Amino acid sequence: MGKLTHVVIVSLMALILVTYGCSDDEATEQEENGDIEDESTTEQDPQDPNEWLDEQVADVDAPPEDLDEILEQEPGPLAGQRMDDHEEEFMEVLEPLMQFEADEWEETEETYEQLWTLIHSWVANDFPDPNNIVQQIRQTQIGHPDFEDEGQFSFEDQFNAQIILDASGSMGEEIEGTSKMEIAKDSIESFVETLPEDAQIGLRVYGHEGDNTNEGREESCESSELVYDIQEYDEDAFADELGDVEPTGWTPISYSLQEAEQDFENYPGEENTNIIYLVSDGIETCDGDPVEAAEQLSSSEVQPFLNIIGFDIDPEGQEELRELADMTEGTYTNAANEDELTQQLEQSEELSERWEDWLSGAQSEAHSDRFQISMGDIPAYRSEWREGYRVQESAVRLDIANFLEDEDVITDDARQYIRSEADDLQSMKSDIADEIRDDLDDINDENYEEMVEDIEELQDEYVND
Repeated sequence: MGKLTHVVIVSLMALILVTYGCSDDEATEQEENGDIEDESTTEQDPQDPNEWLDEQVADVDAPPEDLDEILEQEPGPLAGQRMDDHEEEFMEVLEPLMQFEADEWEETEETYEQLWTLIHSWVANDFPDPNNIVQQIRQTQIGHPDFEDEGQFSFEDQFNAQIILDASGSMGEEIEGTSKMEIAKDSIESFVETLPEDAQIGLRVYGHEGDNTNEGREESCESSELVYDIQEYDEDAFADELGDVEPTGWTPISYSLQEAEQDFENYPGEENTNIIYLVSDGIETCDGDPVEAAEQLSSSEVQPFLNIIGFDIDPEGQEELRELADMTEGTYTNAANEDELTQQLEQSEELSERWEDWLSGAQSEAHSDRFQISMGDIPAYRSEWREGYRVQESAVRLDIANFLEDEDVITDDARQYIRSEADDLQSMKSDIADEIRDDLDDINDENYEEMVEDIEELQDEYVND
């Protein structure tokens, strides 16, 4: 072997050793840094779109098919919104759906129906309950001084109002960033400022002690306190007592109604107009019987008119509180937010003014009530319904369905199905709104005719003698 050949062989061997050593060092460094994936690690398969859709709609209510289901539906995250004005909110909701492509879906009617159900849950609106206007119409009938039925509510000279406020733990929940308790406090303060100068006001709270755990239940269920005695309104003193109330424990409605009877012991119904406003976001949770307690209160010497306001309450709770009002010849209304709660509380101001109008210009007053309801409240109710379903339908058809098809997330067939279902739902809601409007007008007309007849009899008896 020549010297040159020997040099070449040695050089090659050195190069191999250096290369091998560097590779080994790099491999060791990569292993230490975690840059090399374990051979057992495999890339996760993308989720099947139909499996994902099954999961999404598992706990979602189907689109409503009648009035009850419309009123029971929960508002979605895009309720009352259009994409042009709320693009960021829309994209946040749509983002999970954007991972899929149109050709990945199973092209079946079940898929289309599930997509429609999911999209509807995003844009579902909160529609007003027609019962609120029915109760408003009914309130134009109360206060007649010659009700034949014994124990029926009638107006007397002195006006006394008591608010019974729920201070259970759930009142700490928020509506649009503000706790229900804070909303209730603001509405109550606005309400008491509208009372006539000679009116008296009281404030009772319940569930404000203990806590909302099982350990604190007994103490909480025994907590109901008249924090502001029935008396003339003192703004500072009332505000101090109201301000100290915090959402705490359970919901002893029955016990509070029993205690309320004692609050009015010096104000018998024969000489006083006694009105109780019960504001609650839930049903009895302390094993009491609120219907029995309310019936006892209603038939007592206090003879109060019981107005129950369900504040942001679920359908089951609405039904139970409505039954409570019906059993006592009272009224039940829903309030989903601060404006509605304030509006319902302010009905007491109208009641406080009604009796003094009966014998002087009473017929004009009855006509004014009917005119306001017929020309103002009922059309406003119909308009709120119309705006609600139009915005909802447009958000589905023009915003979401078109956008998803344009982005190749769903097929044109799926888009057409969703748009068709949205059209059908809008048509149903429009028919329901028209029917409700006609029914409310009929009730209002009948009420007015009955009122005028009763007023004429009163005028013959009290004015023309």
